[in-house]
Amino acid sequence: MAASAAAQVDYTFNNNNVIPFSLNPALAGNANAMRFGLNYRMQWPALDNHYTTTRISYDQNFYKQMASAGISFTRDNEANVIKKNEIAAVYSHNIRLEDEYFIRLGLQMALNLNYADASDLTFDDSYAGEGKQELPTNDKLAEAHCNFVDFSFGAAFVWENKLTVGGSVYHIGQPNDGFDDKESQKLGRRYVFHVNYMQDLEARSGLWGRRDMSSTYLFGSAAYQQQAAEVGTEDEKRTYRLASLNIGCMTNPVIFGVADKYDFTSSLGNLNVISFMIGGNYKGLQGYYIFDLYTSKKDNGSWSHEFALVYVIPPKHYRYACPIVYW
Repeated sequence: MAASAAAQVDYTFNNNNVIPFSLNPALAGNANAMRFGLNYRMQWPALDNHYTTTRISYDQNFYKQMASAGISFTRDNEANVIKKNEIAAVYSHNIRLEDEYFIRLGLQMALNLNYADASDLTFDDSYAGEGKQELPTNDKLAEAHCNFVDFSFGAAFVWENKLTVGGSVYHIGQPNDGFDDKESQKLGRRYVFHVNYMQDLEARSGLWGRRDMSSTYLFGSAAYQQQAAEVGTEDEKRTYRLASLNIGCMTNPVIFGVADKYDFTSSLGNLNVISFMIGGNYKGLQGYYIFDLYTSKKDNGSWSHEFALVYVIPPKHYRYACPIVYW
């Protein structure tokens, strides 16, 4: 197993839209409250070398400054061999166009600490003869590590509690994400375009109408992500392209949704995934379970489980914050 064997691409959550500011740094603080998030994903659970990703986050809106800030920590464990740790800080600024209409701009800086754990691997140069594994290996992967700082930027147009349209660019500087100095180890830029829509199902009341969401609404979104990756040779270059269409409904205290996600990467067989979400809300605490069913493949444990917890502490003038779900 060589250190340059894996494509340099981002970790994946199929429920990106219920993970705070994971699609766009400009969306930090979009809950208009103090928000804590915990997300966990297990991919290919039927295999011993499954992938797991854990993310912890916090973000908050500062009304007087028309700004928001957030932090997150993500640990991506690839088959218990490649282990990636990302510590990110996010700042977003709101520009009010007029009542209920805003432009949000966001910047993210991330420190990445990646290393390889080869304790459970066997290398060819470890064999001393007669099938005995006795010699120390000289393979670079055995003690490989890679640390770097990364920057990302995003922008979004927001019609409060109704519509969000935005885009972002991750890994602007395309840092080296591999365990050697080869050009092919660069982490390609990831481009994200997204649109989210929410329809309140309860009529607005009062002279000026209600600005906050009710506890009954429909939501939907569409997103497209693209990231270039290089794996060793010119023939192995590929671009990962993922599109998703998502719909759901909130009727307090239950939230549910369904999503169709399609991977246009031809080298991977154009994978299609149907995701099902069920969740609940109680006094600002939100919990979700997402099951991903790979409809294009049924072997190798081709499914995944995701769990999410979000706790929102609302401003003083709200009793409880309404869940902000862009499924």
